[in-house]
Amino acid sequence: MKRVMVRIDDKTSLEDLAEKYHTTVAAIKKLNNLHTDIFVGMRLIVEENQGKYYTVQPFDTLESIARKFCVSAQRIAELNSVERVFIGQKIFIPID
Repeated sequence: MKRVMVRIDDKTSLEDLAEKYHTTVAAIKKLNNLHTDIFVGMRLIVEENQGKYYTVQPFDTLESIARKFCVSAQRIAELNSVERVFIGQKIFIPID
């Protein structure tokens, strides 16, 4: 994982940052010890997950994709904010 310093502007949300850097809101809050809302001008550290996108194929499940890429199904689900996958869906697969 690569750490990146980001500056919050009036259009930035934690959800946007999590999506852009392939991480979670909870991970950003934990890394920055956040207990309050973010504000314009604030600087945050974000750990950018390295990886690639995968298009879900027929008969794929989170578990089968996880086995294919040697990553936990829970991690894939968390990074993509999903509980299950569907054919044609693009999901992010982290490479640690």
